Amino acid sequence: MYAIRNGLAALLISLMPIGQLAAQTDTDCEQAVFALHQALNRAGIKDAQANTLPGYPHLGIDRWLAYQQQQARSPAQQQHWIRLSTDKAWQDLSVMSLRLADKGEPFTPQSAHQIIATCLPVLAARTDFDALPRAEVADSYATWLRVVGLYPVTAWLATGSIDNYHDEMTARFSDPAPTPQRQFVPPTVVGFPVAPAALSDNPLKIPLPDAQQRQDLLLHYAPVVMVADSQRWNQPGRVALDENGEPLLSTREPVSYTWISWTRYRGQNLLQLNYQFWFSERPRTGVFDGYGGTLDGVIWRVTLKPDGKVLFYDSIHPCGCYHKVYPVDAELVAADMQGDKPVFYPQQVADAYAERIALLLAPDTHYVVRITSPEEHLPTDSYGFVDADALRALPQPNGQHGSLFNGKGLVPVSKRGERFYLWPMGVPSAGAMRQPGEHAIAFKGRRHFDDPGLVNILFE
Repeated sequence: MYAIRNGLAALLISLMPIGQLAAQTDTDCEQAVFALHQALNRAGIKDAQANTLPGYPHLGIDRWLAYQQQQARSPAQQQHWIRLSTDKAWQDLSVMSLRLADKGEPFTPQSAHQIIATCLPVLAARTDFDALPRAEVADSYATWLRVVGLYPVTAWLATGSIDNYHDEMTARFSDPAPTPQRQFVPPTVVGFPVAPAALSDNPLKIPLPDAQQRQDLLLHYAPVVMVADSQRWNQPGRVALDENGEPLLSTREPVSYTWISWTRYRGQNLLQLNYQFWFSERPRTGVFDGYGGTLDGVIWRVTLKPDGKVLFYDSIHPCGCYHKVYPVDAELVAADMQGDKPVFYPQQVADAYAERIALLLAPDTHYVVRITSPEEHLPTDSYGFVDADALRALPQPNGQHGSLFNGKGLVPVSKRGERFYLWPMGVPSAGAMRQPGEHAIAFKGRRHFDDPGLVNILFE
């Protein structure tokens, strides 16, 4: 009965002219948005980034918005939070609705977009902030795995291995570097982008660039990527899906998948620029190699101060592994952290505000082993930018769209052998590539790449 009612509601609403739909009551919009969510569920369309506030399907949440909800005290701040949360739900639903084509649902991507564009503002306008439950985003750890795996014991036993890993990764920064064979450069820019401080004129004081400002910022701070081997798996590329929905990587069109994020440090909201580079695989070194497999990558993040200077960089692989920190500001002092610590680059790094920097990647493992400068005489290719949300709705040869990630935020074909012996640490399918928001970055303790307070954990 519910399915019939929601299907009819979706069909009727999708056939309404936009002016008539705009005149519908709050109840009509509640039913329409609910019906859209139900259609996505029936079609098996799940997305780990598309979290909503319980009971409020028009309010999207993530760790940053959950934190900001607690900072929104004045009426202006609360209304601004509702707008940002609605914007997130709008983006999530728009991306997921692209995957509705040919799913046998009364909704089409076009009719879904009409409902999103019309009804989300209606629902946002009548939202009472004081009545909202506290936003909470589940962490990316499976507590039951830690319970079954006797985590206190296994974490203690793993201490030696974690310390050895830390020493090995630190040594790679000082060992003789591989010779770069090719570099991939972003488009050339002229001048300087607007400073984040100028983008924070809003009640929550969050730097919010518009589309052009965002593109200008991403262009200005984008790194050059140097590779030290000519094998295809060491060349960054563009992700696609085949007719079965399995990922492919084309190196004929190198791109960086980008998004922006925010963090909180010393009483200020700081803008972060994220650049993700994908590789077709990390080749296995042998039958017992637990780290090799299909797909690999590097995520490079730039955290900006209000004046546009870089505070620090950090990087992970899409599995959430190999968290490394590269201080830029001379006043930063590494904190005495609990659990397994990230690897800190041994010296201060150049500021991408003033000069282009280059990441030298080790062959096969794609570890960042040096931060250096571009080389004038090195063979050079250009790379472009693609919004990372494109990975959530990739076109397929059959005309449909599919996500690189499953409903749990994992790339199934990228599973690694290490999952068989690291499961007691509580990270599901350790080593598999993950969706933004799902990057657990510590085996001892709990830590996430998108934790709004991560900078305060990293630095004093």
